[in-house]
Amino acid sequence: MSPDQRPADRTMSGTQPAEITGESHIHLYEPSGIRERSGHIPTWLTLVIFALIVWGLYYGIRYWNSY
Repeated sequence: MSPDQRPADRTMSGTQPAEITGESHIHLYEPSGIRERSGHIPTWLTLVIFALIVWGLYYGIRYWNSY
């Protein structure tokens, strides 16, 4: 591939300083406008994941049992 045909790197560091946004590290993907940052998992999502795991164990024991 020649240098003229290489895809351009379209990522860019945050457009505003961390003091203004309150974030320590943000990446902005220019073509789509998507911002990527470090974050936490919301409590409700953690509870949903836990509930699905418990339900899966119950279902596996209750209905896949040979008895």
